[in-house]
Amino acid sequence: MENWNRRSVLATGAILAVGTGVATAKSKRTGDLPTLGESDGWSSADGGPGNARRVAADTLETPDTVAWRHEGGDEPVVVDGTVYLAGDEIRALDAADGALKWEAAIDGRSLSVTVAGDTVYAGGERLVALDAATGNEEWSTTVGDDDSVSAPLVAFGTAYVLSGGSLYAFDATDGSLRWERGSVDVDGGGPMAFGSRQTQVVATNDSIWAVLEGAGQDGLVELEPATGETRWSGPVDAGTGSLAATDGTLLVQNDSLESVYTFDAERRETEETISDAYVMAIDDGVAVTQGRYDLQSLALDDTGRTAGWTHSGSYTYGLPVIVGDTVVVAHSSPDPGADDAVLGLDLEDGSENWVYEFDDDERWTDGADAGFLVVEDDMVYARRGQDLVAIRPTDWEADDPEGNGDEGETDEDEADDGSDESNGDGNDEDEAYEPGEDDGDGSEDTESTDDGSDGDDDENGDGGNDDGTANGADDAADDDGEGMPGFTTGAGIAGGALGLEWLRRRSTVDQEPQG
Repeated sequence: MENWNRRSVLATGAILAVGTGVATAKSKRTGDLPTLGESDGWSSADGGPGNARRVAADTLETPDTVAWRHEGGDEPVVVDGTVYLAGDEIRALDAADGALKWEAAIDGRSLSVTVAGDTVYAGGERLVALDAATGNEEWSTTVGDDDSVSAPLVAFGTAYVLSGGSLYAFDATDGSLRWERGSVDVDGGGPMAFGSRQTQVVATNDSIWAVLEGAGQDGLVELEPATGETRWSGPVDAGTGSLAATDGTLLVQNDSLESVYTFDAERRETEETISDAYVMAIDDGVAVTQGRYDLQSLALDDTGRTAGWTHSGSYTYGLPVIVGDTVVVAHSSPDPGADDAVLGLDLEDGSENWVYEFDDDERWTDGADAGFLVVEDDMVYARRGQDLVAIRPTDWEADDPEGNGDEGETDEDEADDGSDESNGDGNDEDEAYEPGEDDGDGSEDTESTDDGSDGDDDENGDGGNDDGTANGADDAADDDGEGMPGFTTGAGIAGGALGLEWLRRRSTVDQEPQG
């Protein structure tokens, strides 16, 4: 198959008209929101409130052994030495050895969980909050008329849930409804409902951003967290699938166009477009995207964290995670004799720092088939068959958040919950490994990109109205000369059909339970 080596970062310079949103909302509580400490660790699907797929660590030690396996389970959430798994019940495992700490029954099935403070939030037939240490229920509530609720985004002391075309905001401590947002009247796009996927709402700085769905085009809206009032809204192309955020930059992913826009959240304008991009990770000054053919890095400012590079290989790479100066990514070669692997790439130049090859009987169909990749506390979590597998360095010791000097379990310790633990598999950090070298279209290609643009870290200071209304017109009127992301409407129709099967697998965490 032909190797697609192409420059895929194009400056758009598109600045379009600004939309002023008027909310259909019921304000339940106004004023300043209480602070709820954001959990350290991989606290929700795609990492945290910004869906950024990044880990707050300087380095990642090279994993070289399977620590333990756990039968079944969707994408894990890992916080303070505990692995939380969603499903028909919520399970908490010890990250050191995979031992079961507790399990809690819920109504229905939750496809993911979110951890914030000392609480685990899950979906199912109801939104439920569990004590993170014991699994005991703290509160639960229905969400509109929907009997299928996703795990919430938790930020600003509030649990935000997308359901039935609306966005609901619940007090994270007691489950009381703060406000409900039904639709947004987007200038140039008409009234639009909210999307349904958990990855379509993010928190950044002092704002909530969400994807809207309309007829023939979608929308993007910035909301005041306490009241749900509109600060800004504007139309974007149909097919907008996910958001990711850090500081003042959003990544806006479009399924139909198979691309990602970088969007300045302060100036409300598109800066760059990355083609062949489905999945994204973002950190200060840098974005990494994965598409059908390319794994790419892009500089978002002039700090020099990355020179910009591309690795090419058809359906070879999986979901990326940024850990300090390392990009961790699943890799599957089309060569039937090659083992699936997890790679550690240098964020600056894309060179290989280390490789871990799985020595088992399982095979991913391709890199995207890995399903998920989670990194926390020098451990990497991946799916092998129907099992959750944890890999780590042989000399691994757990972080000690309480500072009491307790050491983590070593790889010789036995799991006591029936977990299938295995040790060393012959991986050698120094052994050469060439991603995609066995396939004609998977040859490695590194390409520098100089299209970085200066990022802005300023917070939006245009807070919501204090009168409890849900009309964002006054706030939006203060913004002028703003742009918005988006290409011409319908531009991605042809490209969208090509990626349907890939996107079906990618949306597993939002739509199809595994395990």
